[in-house]
Amino acid sequence: MKKPLLFTILFLSLSTLSNCNVKDTIDELSDTQKALDCVNLIEDIDEKWDKQDRDCEEIKSDVAKILKTCKDFISAEQKAQLEFYSANCDADN
Repeated sequence: MKKPLLFTILFLSLSTLSNCNVKDTIDELSDTQKALDCVNLIEDIDEKWDKQDRDCEEIKSDVAKILKTCKDFISAEQKAQLEFYSANCDADN
């Protein structure tokens, strides 16, 4: 879920950049940065979930943020995983 997605995003961005005007290039770079930010947020929440002493309020807050800001950059599988984290977070786990 981490590195293959990153390489795919970068490849698509670079291949698209070669055929665009300047405004399109800037827009594409902005979308690429947003997608990379989302990848990093998902990696962070995966690490938080794996911790023995989870902060469930923080996880739920992060999930809400990711679902709101990254909806155009995450897959249905990632969305389902994030929803699982939020619904099943319990500090006693």
